Amino acid sequence: MHSLSIRQSHSGSNSFSANSDDIASHELKSDIFLRVAMSLLPITAVLSYQIDAICQLQFRNMYAGLASTILHIFYFLQFYTNLKCNSKTITYIYTYLYHIIIWIFKIGGNIVYFLYHHREKNIFHQCIFALRIIQDTIFISFVCIYKIRSYDPLICVQHKALFSVISRLEIILAILVPIFAQENLIKRTVANISLFILYDFFSVYYHLFTLRLKWALWLFVVFITISVVNEWLYFVNHQWQLCDQISTGFEFLAECSCCLLILWQFKLPIIILSSD
Repeated sequence: MHSLSIRQSHSGSNSFSANSDDIASHELKSDIFLRVAMSLLPITAVLSYQIDAICQLQFRNMYAGLASTILHIFYFLQFYTNLKCNSKTITYIYTYLYHIIIWIFKIGGNIVYFLYHHREKNIFHQCIFALRIIQDTIFISFVCIYKIRSYDPLICVQHKALFSVISRLEIILAILVPIFAQENLIKRTVANISLFILYDFFSVYYHLFTLRLKWALWLFVVFITISVVNEWLYFVNHQWQLCDQISTGFEFLAECSCCLLILWQFKLPIIILSSD
């Protein structure tokens, strides 16, 4: 006679809400519109990022990053895409191809921005985008590996939360259009507006976070706040180049903490041990 014991190898896993996870998982699998949206939006985000980067390179005196700034939040939500099917082999192939496509467009955009700043002889921003290439490669690789190994995310993207994010982006879009329409605004950071909304979205799960997740979230909040403040100071006076560099640097740090938060919130799959 065999007895089964279930072990979940993740620290702090007892604090997870199983009922909430089951509801969210069922919702994602049953709602075809949510599944399609969560699969297409990250692709749309990185595609717009590369298109905006090319436009930035071609049209030197025009800001070309409004679309990617608004859609950038969905790049980070790639961790919640559902590509599972009956065949594990096909699931693995879909997962690899999906994240390879995201990686190609995201790294392609980073390279184009790097070339733009190389042409402008801006060493600081060249270093930032060189670091972004490394950061994005690591982040996308780990998300892909976790999906292949059937890790489950603690943070669930339900349709109400997704609609809430989209509605906030629409409001921000209405505010930013007049600002980005300025012809003398040559470039801007590409992530902090979306990150500002993203940390509010993550904070809903704060009571379920382990200590290191809470640290990552607080660092995320601090870094992105400093970035946004300095970006608005740069809007006030374009001669304050130091504010531009501070904003860009802390935006990169905020993205790093956001990536850590997303990767650390993955739960190891439940392991079923059999014994005689």
